[in-house]
Amino acid sequence: MPKKEAHAISHHILAASATLLGISFAIVSLIGAMGHAEKTLADEFALLSLSLFLGSCIFAYGSMRFRKPSARFGRISEALFIAGLVSLCLLSVLISFNVVR
Repeated sequence: MPKKEAHAISHHILAASATLLGISFAIVSLIGAMGHAEKTLADEFALLSLSLFLGSCIFAYGSMRFRKPSARFGRISEALFIAGLVSLCLLSVLISFNVVR
């Protein structure tokens, strides 16, 4: 991926990752507040999503901030973002079917 393209994508990834990071944090907080943290694995899945989105935010920012490693940081940010999306989708499917216990 060219540096200019990595820089342009990083803006979008940073914005989306920050939003989904907040959603993941809200899910972790709600599960804990409702007292289901000990009964289910949902909070662990939500923490995984939170960690992936946090890493994506950090690498997207690094891609925009530093010129030299921006393409590599952009690829890492994109991979973490996709992994976070997959984990958040799996969490929502598992919660909706009450599989996570």
